[in-house]
Amino acid sequence: MTCRLEITSDLKRLGELRSALIECCKQAWGEGANRESVERLELAVQEAASNIVLHAYGGQPDRPIVAEIEADADVCRVTLLHQGRDFDPTAVQIPAFDGSRFGGFGQYLIGQCTDEFVYLHGPTQRGIRLVKRRQTTRGGQRMNFIVETFGDVAVVTVNEEQIDASTADHFRQAMTPVLQAHRHVVLDLNRLNFIDSRGCGAILSCLKALTEAGGDLHLCRVNRPVRTVFDFIRLHRICDIYETKEQAVDAFRIKAEARQKDAGL
Repeated sequence: MTCRLEITSDLKRLGELRSALIECCKQAWGEGANRESVERLELAVQEAASNIVLHAYGGQPDRPIVAEIEADADVCRVTLLHQGRDFDPTAVQIPAFDGSRFGGFGQYLIGQCTDEFVYLHGPTQRGIRLVKRRQTTRGGQRMNFIVETFGDVAVVTVNEEQIDASTADHFRQAMTPVLQAHRHVVLDLNRLNFIDSRGCGAILSCLKALTEAGGDLHLCRVNRPVRTVFDFIRLHRICDIYETKEQAVDAFRIKAEARQKDAGL
Protein backbone atom coordinates (compact mmCIF):
# COMPACT_ATOMS: atom_id res chain seq x y z
CA MET A 1 0.00 0.00 0.00
CA THR A 2 1.49 3.33 -1.12
CA CYS A 3 0.10 6.80 -0.55
CA ARG A 4 1.52 10.18 -1.53
CA LEU A 5 0.08 13.35 -0.04
CA GLU A 6 1.13 16.97 -0.44
CA ILE A 7 -0.05 19.55 2.06
CA THR A 8 0.94 23.09 2.90
CA SER A 9 2.85 23.95 6.04
CA ASP A 10 -0.23 24.87 8.04
CA LEU A 11 -0.53 23.21 11.45
CA LYS A 12 -4.28 22.87 10.88
CA ARG A 13 -3.61 20.53 7.94
CA LEU A 14 -1.62 17.99 9.91
CA GLY A 15 -4.88 16.22 10.73
CA GLU A 16 -5.16 15.32 7.02
CA LEU A 17 -1.71 13.74 7.19
CA ARG A 18 -2.61 11.69 10.26
CA SER A 19 -5.87 10.53 8.65
CA ALA A 20 -4.02 9.40 5.51
CA LEU A 21 -1.54 7.50 7.66
CA ILE A 22 -4.26 5.72 9.65
CA GLU A 23 -6.10 4.73 6.47
CA CYS A 24 -2.93 3.43 4.86
CA CYS A 25 -2.12 1.31 7.91
CA LYS A 26 -5.67 -0.08 7.97
CA GLN A 27 -5.42 -1.03 4.29
CA ALA A 28 -2.08 -2.79 4.79
CA TRP A 29 -2.56 -4.22 8.29
CA GLY A 30 -6.31 -4.77 8.36
CA GLU A 31 -8.91 -3.54 10.82
CA GLY A 32 -7.36 -5.69 13.52
CA ALA A 33 -4.02 -3.91 13.28
CA ASN A 34 -2.07 -3.31 16.47
CA ARG A 35 -3.68 -0.09 17.64
CA GLU A 36 -0.72 0.89 19.79
CA SER A 37 1.67 0.71 16.83
CA VAL A 38 -0.58 2.95 14.73
CA GLU A 39 -1.06 5.43 17.57
CA ARG A 40 2.68 5.67 18.20
CA LEU A 41 3.45 6.23 14.54
CA GLU A 42 0.69 8.83 14.35
CA LEU A 43 2.29 10.74 17.22
CA ALA A 44 5.75 10.51 15.65
CA VAL A 45 4.43 11.84 12.32
CA GLN A 46 2.67 14.70 14.12
CA GLU A 47 5.87 15.69 15.94
CA ALA A 48 8.03 15.45 12.80
CA ALA A 49 5.59 17.43 10.65
CA SER A 50 5.17 20.08 13.36
CA ASN A 51 8.95 20.51 13.48
CA ILE A 52 8.99 21.06 9.71
CA VAL A 53 6.27 23.71 9.95
CA LEU A 54 7.71 25.54 12.97
CA HIS A 55 11.45 25.19 12.42
CA ALA A 56 12.20 24.37 8.78
CA TYR A 57 9.63 26.87 7.49
CA GLY A 58 9.60 29.22 10.46
CA GLY A 59 5.81 29.04 10.76
CA GLN A 60 5.10 30.06 7.15
CA PRO A 61 1.73 28.47 6.32
CA ASP A 62 1.98 28.08 2.52
CA ARG A 63 5.12 26.00 1.93
CA PRO A 64 5.01 22.41 0.60
CA ILE A 65 5.31 19.26 2.68
CA VAL A 66 5.29 15.96 0.78
CA ALA A 67 4.39 12.78 2.63
CA GLU A 68 5.18 9.38 1.13
CA ILE A 69 3.61 6.49 3.05
CA GLU A 70 4.52 2.89 2.27
CA ALA A 71 2.95 0.05 4.24
CA ASP A 72 3.08 -3.70 3.82
CA ALA A 73 1.99 -6.54 6.06
CA ASP A 74 4.84 -6.01 8.52
CA VAL A 75 6.03 -2.41 8.48
CA CYS A 76 5.02 1.15 7.65
CA ARG A 77 7.50 3.76 6.37
CA VAL A 78 6.66 7.45 6.30
CA THR A 79 8.92 9.95 4.54
CA LEU A 80 8.28 13.67 5.04
CA LEU A 81 10.07 16.00 2.60
CA HIS A 82 10.34 19.78 2.64
CA GLN A 83 12.26 22.65 1.02
CA GLY A 84 12.87 24.68 4.16
CA ARG A 85 15.92 25.20 6.33
CA ASP A 86 18.07 22.20 7.05
CA PHE A 87 18.02 20.88 10.59
CA ASP A 88 20.84 19.56 12.76
CA PRO A 89 19.19 17.05 15.12
CA THR A 90 22.41 16.55 17.05
CA ALA A 91 22.17 20.16 18.27
CA VAL A 92 18.97 19.35 20.16
CA GLN A 93 19.55 18.77 23.85
CA ILE A 94 18.26 15.63 25.50
CA PRO A 95 15.11 16.70 27.39
CA ALA A 96 15.17 17.28 31.13
CA PHE A 97 12.41 15.38 32.90
CA ASP A 98 12.64 17.38 36.12
CA GLY A 99 11.17 20.54 34.60
CA SER A 100 14.49 22.40 34.72
CA ARG A 101 14.67 22.82 30.95
CA PHE A 102 12.12 22.79 28.16
CA GLY A 103 12.68 21.55 24.64
CA GLY A 104 13.87 18.35 23.01
CA PHE A 105 10.69 16.43 23.77
CA GLY A 106 9.56 16.26 20.13
CA GLN A 107 12.68 14.44 18.97
CA TYR A 108 12.59 12.27 22.08
CA LEU A 109 9.00 11.22 21.34
CA ILE A 110 9.86 10.44 17.73
CA GLY A 111 12.58 8.10 18.95
CA GLN A 112 10.32 6.45 21.51
CA CYS A 113 7.44 5.95 19.09
CA THR A 114 9.31 4.52 16.08
CA ASP A 115 11.55 1.55 15.45
CA GLU A 116 13.84 3.62 13.21
CA PHE A 117 14.06 7.24 12.15
CA VAL A 118 16.51 8.89 9.76
CA TYR A 119 17.03 12.58 8.99
CA LEU A 120 17.55 13.21 5.26
CA HIS A 121 19.87 15.99 4.10
CA GLY A 122 19.86 17.02 0.44
CA PRO A 123 20.63 20.09 -1.67
CA THR A 124 17.01 20.81 -2.60
CA GLN A 125 14.87 18.55 -0.44
CA ARG A 126 15.32 17.61 3.17
CA GLY A 127 13.21 15.65 5.59
CA ILE A 128 12.83 12.63 7.83
CA ARG A 129 11.94 8.97 7.35
CA LEU A 130 10.04 7.13 10.10
CA VAL A 131 9.74 3.35 10.32
CA LYS A 132 7.27 1.47 12.50
CA ARG A 133 6.74 -2.28 12.60
CA ARG A 134 3.25 -3.69 12.90
CA GLN A 135 4.04 -5.61 16.07
CA THR A 136 5.27 -3.43 18.93
CA THR A 137 8.46 -4.72 20.50
CA ARG A 138 8.21 -4.83 24.26
CA GLY A 139 10.93 -5.07 26.84
CA GLY A 140 14.66 -4.71 26.47
CA GLN A 141 16.85 -1.66 26.32
CA ARG A 142 17.14 0.57 23.25
CA MET A 143 20.16 2.62 22.34
CA ASN A 144 19.44 6.30 21.84
CA PHE A 145 20.60 7.03 18.29
CA ILE A 146 20.13 9.85 15.81
CA VAL A 147 20.64 8.78 12.20
CA GLU A 148 21.20 11.26 9.36
CA THR A 149 22.02 10.74 5.69
CA PHE A 150 24.25 12.97 3.59
CA GLY A 151 24.16 11.53 0.09
CA ASP A 152 25.34 7.93 0.43
CA VAL A 153 26.84 8.48 3.89
CA ALA A 154 24.92 7.66 7.08
CA VAL A 155 25.91 9.52 10.24
CA VAL A 156 24.93 7.88 13.52
CA THR A 157 25.10 10.10 16.60
CA VAL A 158 25.20 8.00 19.75
CA ASN A 159 23.12 9.84 22.35
CA GLU A 160 24.47 7.75 25.19
CA GLU A 161 27.16 8.45 27.78
CA GLN A 162 28.57 4.94 27.68
CA ILE A 163 28.89 1.78 25.64
CA ASP A 164 30.00 -1.01 27.92
CA ALA A 165 29.39 -4.66 28.73
CA SER A 166 25.78 -3.92 29.67
CA THR A 167 24.92 -2.06 26.45
CA ALA A 168 27.25 -3.41 23.74
CA ASP A 169 24.72 -5.95 22.46
CA HIS A 170 22.03 -3.26 22.32
CA PHE A 171 24.45 -1.10 20.31
CA ARG A 172 25.02 -3.92 17.80
CA GLN A 173 21.30 -4.52 17.49
CA ALA A 174 20.53 -0.84 16.94
CA MET A 175 23.26 -0.56 14.30
CA THR A 176 22.00 -3.53 12.27
CA PRO A 177 19.48 -1.65 10.06
CA VAL A 178 22.04 1.11 9.41
CA LEU A 179 24.69 -1.40 8.34
CA GLN A 180 22.19 -3.18 6.11
CA ALA A 181 21.19 0.03 4.33
CA HIS A 182 24.55 1.83 4.00
CA ARG A 183 28.16 1.05 3.14
CA HIS A 184 29.62 4.38 4.29
CA VAL A 185 28.93 5.13 7.96
CA VAL A 186 30.15 7.76 10.42
CA LEU A 187 29.85 7.29 14.17
CA ASP A 188 29.56 10.63 15.98
CA LEU A 189 30.66 9.96 19.55
CA ASN A 190 30.56 13.49 20.97
CA ARG A 191 28.23 12.51 23.84
CA LEU A 192 30.05 9.30 24.73
CA ASN A 193 32.24 9.57 27.84
CA PHE A 194 32.97 5.93 28.66
CA ILE A 195 33.70 2.78 26.68
CA ASP A 196 35.11 -0.58 27.72
CA SER A 197 36.51 -3.54 25.79
CA ARG A 198 33.07 -4.87 24.88
CA GLY A 199 32.03 -1.46 23.62
CA CYS A 200 35.17 -1.32 21.48
CA GLY A 201 34.37 -4.80 20.23
CA ALA A 202 30.89 -3.64 19.20
CA ILE A 203 32.37 -0.77 17.17
CA LEU A 204 34.92 -3.12 15.58
CA SER A 205 32.10 -5.49 14.60
CA CYS A 206 30.50 -2.61 12.69
CA LEU A 207 33.80 -1.88 10.95
CA LYS A 208 34.17 -5.55 9.99
CA ALA A 209 30.63 -5.73 8.57
CA LEU A 210 31.17 -2.60 6.49
CA THR A 211 34.58 -3.53 5.11
CA GLU A 212 33.33 -6.99 4.17
CA ALA A 213 30.58 -5.25 2.18
CA GLY A 214 33.11 -2.99 0.44
CA GLY A 215 32.43 0.00 2.70
CA ASP A 216 34.12 1.74 5.60
CA LEU A 217 33.53 3.27 9.03
CA HIS A 218 34.71 6.69 10.20
CA LEU A 219 34.60 8.04 13.75
CA CYS A 220 34.34 11.69 14.75
CA ARG A 221 34.13 14.05 17.74
CA VAL A 222 35.64 11.55 20.15
CA ASN A 223 35.96 12.79 23.73
CA ARG A 224 39.25 12.44 25.60
CA PRO A 225 38.34 9.46 27.90
CA VAL A 226 37.09 7.47 24.91
CA ARG A 227 40.01 8.52 22.70
CA THR A 228 42.42 7.30 25.39
CA VAL A 229 40.86 3.83 25.21
CA PHE A 230 41.01 3.89 21.40
CA ASP A 231 44.70 4.83 21.58
CA PHE A 232 45.39 1.95 23.98
CA ILE A 233 43.95 -0.59 21.53
CA ARG A 234 45.35 1.29 18.49
CA LEU A 235 41.92 1.64 16.94
CA HIS A 236 43.10 4.70 15.01
CA ARG A 237 45.34 2.43 12.91
CA ILE A 238 42.40 0.63 11.33
CA CYS A 239 39.60 3.20 11.64
CA ASP A 240 39.98 6.86 10.67
CA ILE A 241 39.06 9.38 13.39
CA TYR A 242 38.10 12.98 12.54
CA GLU A 243 37.59 16.16 14.52
CA THR A 244 34.25 17.11 12.95
CA LYS A 245 31.25 15.40 11.40
CA GLU A 246 31.74 17.36 8.18
CA GLN A 247 35.34 16.15 7.85
CA ALA A 248 34.30 12.55 8.45
CA VAL A 249 31.56 12.71 5.81
CA ASP A 250 33.69 14.51 3.22
CA ALA A 251 36.55 12.05 3.69
CA PHE A 252 34.53 9.38 1.87
CA ARG A 253 34.37 11.63 -1.21
CA ILE A 254 38.08 12.44 -0.99
CA LYS A 255 38.99 8.75 -0.73
CA ALA A 256 36.74 7.87 -3.69
CA GLU A 257 38.33 10.59 -5.84
CA ALA A 258 41.81 9.36 -4.88
CA ARG A 259 40.90 5.80 -5.87
CA GLN A 260 39.59 6.99 -9.22
CA LYS A 261 42.78 8.96 -9.82
CA ASP A 262 44.95 5.97 -8.95
CA ALA A 263 42.92 3.84 -11.34
CA GLY A 264 43.39 6.42 -14.10
CA LEU A 265 39.69 7.17 -14.41
